[in-house]
Amino acid sequence: MALSATILDVAKLAQVSPSTVTHALNGKRPVSSETKDRILSAINTLNYIPSHNASHLRKGKSGTIGCYIIDITDHYVHKILKGIERGLAGSDLSMLFVSAVEFDNDFSKAYQFFLGRNIEGLLLCHYLAVSQNPLKEIQNSPFPVVAINMKIEGLRSVLHDNISGGMLAADHLYASGMRRPAMICGPQTRLSTIDRLEGFRKRIAALELPFPASHYIYGSYEYEHGYDAALELIRRDRKIDGIFCANDYLAAGAMNRLTGAGYKIPGDIRILGYDNRDFSAFWPVPISTFELPFEEMGFLGISELRCAMSSNIPNTECRVLQPKLIVRASTSLSAGDRPRSPGKIRGKAAKSRGTANHGTASRGTTSRGTTSR
Repeated sequence: MALSATILDVAKLAQVSPSTVTHALNGKRPVSSETKDRILSAINTLNYIPSHNASHLRKGKSGTIGCYIIDITDHYVHKILKGIERGLAGSDLSMLFVSAVEFDNDFSKAYQFFLGRNIEGLLLCHYLAVSQNPLKEIQNSPFPVVAINMKIEGLRSVLHDNISGGMLAADHLYASGMRRPAMICGPQTRLSTIDRLEGFRKRIAALELPFPASHYIYGSYEYEHGYDAALELIRRDRKIDGIFCANDYLAAGAMNRLTGAGYKIPGDIRILGYDNRDFSAFWPVPISTFELPFEEMGFLGISELRCAMSSNIPNTECRVLQPKLIVRASTSLSAGDRPRSPGKIRGKAAKSRGTANHGTASRGTTSRGTTSR
């Protein structure tokens, strides 16, 4: 295999010094047009590719940015990465991706790994429980850090507004006819759950609707929790006519359980999801949901990091983007979606509770993988 051409080969063929080749490429010193033409001709003849690594090493920099992600297979990660790639286009920076799975979700280990790679900046694209805070490890970081999809006090952060999302959910369900609200929440320790519930509860209070503690249930972000929680909420209050689900997996599970028990969606109960999964538009009753600006968050995150790398000025600003409501059939009442008789519904629900074994509705139709938060 032939060896790659070097700058010395280019200089020899163009009959100039290696430093002149460098000046012609980076434009930092004037080079005559005739000399530059000879150098470019030599580069084309030899198929010479300049080494950016060598350039960075001469500057004492690695030219590498670290990116800590929850799991490369996660729903939202590839969208964030797409935005990051867009923000890196045209630069001479490269990205080092590290999955939390590689380090058993131990950020301290991952951070030590990044330190050993001499990165120039770090993006944190990882949801964390409210009890976790990586600030201890990075408060004296030798490089700037930007958090994406989570807010960390003392850091630049880019995220979407979960509180506003919860408020918009309440407004939309109310406009759709809901007067007895409920919510199927995610894990109680997750900031996304806390914020979506806070926004929903705040707006429900302003609308003067009842929303006791028995009207929301915490659990995982998985389909099974939505499936189990839906009928439990109805058992607690048979007048519930609108359920806000903290993600689309929960909404899909809730809808399957309720339709299997004889309820009409949205005629009897309106269901609203969150995060616009791929399957949501194709569910038997398409799921109303929220589109989250993950790609924009990735783009803004890398833009903030590059700004921090060039300015070296501490900045703890939090950039907040808004979710977008997508209305589909699960909350959109039509003339044929009149609520059924409460007596008939109660009878069917009671019968379902006595016979259901989670087989009433299909449980294998969602694409199962790590859910986005």
